[in-house]
Amino acid sequence: MFRRVKPVPVADDAEIEMIQIAINDASAEPYCVIFPLRFARSARFYQEQYPHIPVILLEGRHGGDDFLRIPDNDGGYFIYQTDIESDFYRAGIAAAAIDMEKNGKIIVFLDSFFQIPAKEAFLRGINSIRETHEITFLTSISQLNEDPDISCVVLAGAGAEYMEKELDFPVIFFTWLNPLLLPDVIVIVINDSPWVQSVQAVRMTAAKLPENRLKSKFQVVNDKNLDMKILRKILK
Repeated sequence: MFRRVKPVPVADDAEIEMIQIAINDASAEPYCVIFPLRFARSARFYQEQYPHIPVILLEGRHGGDDFLRIPDNDGGYFIYQTDIESDFYRAGIAAAAIDMEKNGKIIVFLDSFFQIPAKEAFLRGINSIRETHEITFLTSISQLNEDPDISCVVLAGAGAEYMEKELDFPVIFFTWLNPLLLPDVIVIVINDSPWVQSVQAVRMTAAKLPENRLKSKFQVVNDKNLDMKILRKILK
């Protein structure tokens, strides 16, 4: 939309009124203001003080309090959450494509918060390619036994310390880290950082969509470590 973006740095424990002052110092009449979930009450307070300025709350993968989700009559308060099902469905497709060449075991490290929706969506993605994969879901690296038949590992909110090992199989990583900082075994980065989500959120706000899901950015990295047939399946 060719609009300038002004970050407003504030302490996590800043008072609601101080956050409003910081925003006003950055811009008296912003096009819209984006808040992360940890500042949900500040977002509601700001919207009440300035009902003509759209306010966006980025919930990430975690939902906010119920009272914060009550929509405003004038539609000035927009709540957007990461589309967990879409992200894990696509991750399942990618993992299945990788495993088809090796026919080994897929290990998935999942944050316990989104175990059920993520697991179901991941399995749907897997099954859309093939239904004979061996999959193990874990929440901690301590649960993993060394296995030479691993074909692919998915790191989604848990198990990141696994990368300290010398790995020789592809890894799908849910992370905000710059792909240039990651080891060569990482072949797909799934990024749901605020910078990625803000672009979608502002566009949805302009379209007056009160609530919607934000897809993460899927980026194929180190594609030289993937067979061309696998790469074509993933990109498709």
